[in-house]
Amino acid sequence: DKLIGGMSCYDGSLGYFIARDHWSKGYASEMGHAAIARAFAVTDWDQITAEVMLGNPGSVKVLEKLGFMYSGPCQCSSVAQGGDFDASQFILSRADWLAANPLHIETDRLVIRAFGPNDTAAFHAFASHNEVARMMHSIPHPLSMEQAQDWIDGRVYNGQIGFCPGVYLQDGTLIGTLGIGGDPVSTAYFFDPNHWQQGYATEAMRGFLAAMFSKFDLTEIEAGAMVDNPASQRVLEKLGFTATGRKLHQSNQRLEPDPLILYRLTQTQFKAAT
Repeated sequence: DKLIGGMSCYDGSLGYFIARDHWSKGYASEMGHAAIARAFAVTDWDQITAEVMLGNPGSVKVLEKLGFMYSGPCQCSSVAQGGDFDASQFILSRADWLAANPLHIETDRLVIRAFGPNDTAAFHAFASHNEVARMMHSIPHPLSMEQAQDWIDGRVYNGQIGFCPGVYLQDGTLIGTLGIGGDPVSTAYFFDPNHWQQGYATEAMRGFLAAMFSKFDLTEIEAGAMVDNPASQRVLEKLGFTATGRKLHQSNQRLEPDPLILYRLTQTQFKAAT
């Protein structure tokens, strides 16, 4: 419980201080990693800047560990020292941060990560399946290879809510996808029918939701399952979701709208279920 310092990530700029007794222990880097991840998650900043007074190599090392790049000289004011001083400015772009810290979630049998450049054909093979398309609103049917690539490209992870990663077996086989987005925040998923009834959806969603609740500090997440999809209903109930109502839902593979069961999961319910 001992206070040893502080950190601010405000208005696109990072600043911090650490009590001298706690220098050179990695605390600033540890704090910085968490603060930057949070800032890119909840803001639309394209970059974060930081300034270091000349003669402070310790802070330069911290920033370099976090991925900042030197951008040039600048002036930095100090209230304690009563004036402006020569300093160096550093910049960390969102793109560089995401490249160094990609989405990567592992469970006992699965890996959840961004789609690879050669995954379009595998995605198309199961996304175009009748039994998948009829449960999903966002999947055109019939689905062309170009539409499959557009679907993937439009849901790339950028550090914020609103993306769909792939779900892979440990050998790299793509077997499904998960998604989170919207307001209120909701989640969805679909899997290759060749891998149904093996517990993969429950396992993947459990790992994914745990990461999303933590990363984005969410209090609840919504979901839906078609009334004629008892398997997805069971998955959501295993994860702790509770039904809250129904609405009509239209997919491209259905001739007319059918009932969709609406679900909600609070962080407390999720922890109790897992």
